[in-house]
Formats: sequence, structure tokens, C-alpha cells
Amino acid sequence: MLAVLCGCRTSYQEAVAARQDIMYGPGTVAMERATAMANSTVNKKLGNMELGRLKMLQGDFAGSSAVLGPQLEDLFDETSEGPILKKGQIAGNILAGTLGDDRAIPYELPAFELLFGLQYQAINSLVLGKQDNARAYLRRATAVQEQLKEEYSKNMEEGAQQSAEDEVKAAANRKNAATATSQVTSKIAPVANMVRASYENALAWYLMGLFFSRENDASNAAIAYREAGRICPAILPLATAPQGGQDVIVVYEENLVDMREPIKIPLPFGGTIWSVDFPVYNAPAYPPSPMSIEVGGVQAARCVPVVNVQALAYRDLKDRIPGMATRNVTRAAIKIAAQQVANHVNTGNTYANLALRLGVLLYNTTSTAISEADTRVMQTVPEHVQLARLALPAGKGSLVVRNAQTGLACEVSVPHDGGTKIVWISDVRGFATVTVLTVGARGTPAWSRIPSLLVR
Repeated sequence: MLAVLCGCRTSYQEAVAARQDIMYGPGTVAMERATAMANSTVNKKLGNMELGRLKMLQGDFAGSSAVLGPQLEDLFDETSEGPILKKGQIAGNILAGTLGDDRAIPYELPAFELLFGLQYQAINSLVLGKQDNARAYLRRATAVQEQLKEEYSKNMEEGAQQSAEDEVKAAANRKNAATATSQVTSKIAPVANMVRASYENALAWYLMGLFFSRENDASNAAIAYREAGRICPAILPLATAPQGGQDVIVVYEENLVDMREPIKIPLPFGGTIWSVDFPVYNAPAYPPSPMSIEVGGVQAARCVPVVNVQALAYRDLKDRIPGMATRNVTRAAIKIAAQQVANHVNTGNTYANLALRLGVLLYNTTSTAISEADTRVMQTVPEHVQLARLALPAGKGSLVVRNAQTGLACEVSVPHDGGTKIVWISDVRGFATVTVLTVGARGTPAWSRIPSLLVR
């Protein structure tokens, strides 16, 4: 009650305000929130990732690199075989409980967020003229996928299993946990099941293949492109550089990924009804916009959807719901049991008995009222990523990216100075940014902010 009267906002409300500021505001609210998270204990990783991405959207690539670099380095161990992701650095089906709520557990980056962080740091490196560093970060992005492909299923199975002691303690609550799991997963399953795993990112493999191609390493390029095609078959035709002009790759990042919303699910406990908190996605499947590339007023290529980030986010949450259900149901059972014990304790003093019962009741009521589902997620990754590749003919120094649905378009200057050009567009709906980069040769990067190609 005091929190409400004082006008205090929940973490979810703060996230909503930051999202609106990212899309349509000056970015100061979002920057302040990201900075505060980066300086905290439980949200440090999320805060650094958001801070680095926000700096990119403002054109501060050096500042972004300075934030993302140390954070990403801290997640890897150097071995004789190269960088290996440290154990426990990917958020999974964690069963460790707290008496408060899941927000008290330190935030670990889901696989899809980590991969975007590595890709963004590779872009930072290209802007700053560090091609070798860009290649190294992309290699890490592909190595993470290889590592997780072997470990993720095993980790999820281990996390879903309880020890014999926990099994006995939770025996009466398994039904409640299963009920809660079913209610949440049924909402997100249609989108989550669009992808096989939350750690698969075809774009990272594709960009790695591009670097190998520019280095004339045909065998490794073929391996990288094959892995990209295994995840997204539509990307394979873009593995071959077109002839007849400047090689140009257009990457279009569309919208911002959905926010997790908090819900309370009522469940029966010991003859009473108790609510438990869960995060959930409520948005339907988001179809990518039909984007085309025009040169000289003629359509030269169409963008192909290559990363369904919405589905990756939904899949990540779906995989973690069983662990969340176990923790939440266990907490509720502990609070109910505490109340039952307090109700039957006889201290020999009527007033002491009453005070004990009311004290436990007050704690349980207050903690339940102010508790909130863990809706933490990186807000600055896109909803979808699309890709196109074309040859820009000699004498044509620009191309036009057009949204066939809205009719909105932007013209991008692309110099003919060797290498492969990447036109990277991040469209957050309120505005878009365009960065022109070069792979395999020296080139002067260019960055600009343009109106969004999406309907507000």
C-alpha cells in the first residue's frame, strides 16, 4: 500500500516506459534505466547489454564497444582450442529457489541475447576498423551454438529433475506446478514451436561464412554457410556473391522483440487459493514486413527472413517455465505451511499467539501482493531479421530499401571501393538507423538516422 501511495513503479512498468522511450523518445529514460541495471548486482549483465545496444542506436560505436567488450569477455574462458562459454552463463531451467521472487536471481543472458550481443560487437569492431576483432566475435557466436547444441538438452534435462529430497517435499505440489506450466506454455507454444531451439542463429553462421569467403577459405566458408542453411534454408541462395558490380548485403532488423508481461495464476493450496507469478508473452506471431531493394527505380532483390527473434524469445521462456513453476509453487507452499504452523503454535500467551499469527499473515499477504513475475529481457533486440544480397552496378552509388506494405522507403549511399558492403538497418518503429560497413577491404563506415519504414 505504501509503495502504491508513494507512486513507486514495478520493474515491469519501468521496462514499459523505457521501451516507449527507445522507440519514440530521446532515449534518456532508457539510458538511465540501463545504467542503473549495469551498476546493480542481479541485473548487471542485462544492463550492460542494453547500454551497449542503446549506444549503437545513438551512433556511439566506440562507447558501445567499451561496454559490450568487457561484458562479453567475462562470459568466456580461453582454452587451447579457443574461447569456450563458461558453465552456467546461459539462463536455463534453474531450480534454485528464493523466498522472494525470481527477480532476486542474478540475470543470466539467454542464448539468443548473447548471440546478438556478439553480433553487435562484431559490427562495432567493423565500424572501428578492426576486422580481425569482428571475425573473432563472429567465431564466438558460432562456437556458442556448437557448444550449446551439445550441452543445452542435457542441461535442460538435469534442471528439470529434482533430487530425491526435493521430490518428496514437492510431491504434493507437482500437480500445481504442472497446471501452472500448462497454462503459461499454452499461450506461447504456437510461436515458440516455430524454432527448434533458442540458441540457433542463422545470421551469425552466414556472417562467419562471409568472412571466410573474403579470406578465400572456401572449405570453412562452405561449412559456415551449410550450418546457416540448416537453420534457415532460405539463406543458402545468398551464400554466393552476385556478379556485375559491388557486392552488397542488406540486413534489416525489424521492430523490437515483445515484452514479457506479468500474470498471477490462482492455484489451490491446503484448502485455500493462492496466486503465483509468471511471465508470459501475449502477442500473436509477428509476420515480417515485405522488404525489397531497388536500384535505379527497379527492384533488384527481396529481403528474406533469416532470424525469427520473436520465436527464439518465446522458445527460451517456454524452456524455462517448468523451473519457474517449481520455484513459485514451492514458495507458495512454504508460505502456506508457515501460516498453518503459526496458527497452531501455543506460546502460552494469548496475545503472543495472536501476534505470531497476524505477523505471518501480514508477511504472506504483503509479499504476495508486491511480488512480481520475472519479466526481465533484453528489449533492444529486433523482432525479425531479414537479409538480401545484390550486385550494385557500376555508376549506381545508392540503393533504396522499400517496405512494400507501407510504401515507405529510404535511400542509402553505397560507395564502390572494394570488399563486400553491409547495409545494416535497425528499425525500432519510431526511427531507424543505417550503418554501411565493409568486409574484406578498407572502407569508411557511414552511419545515419532515418525515419522508420514501419507504421507507428
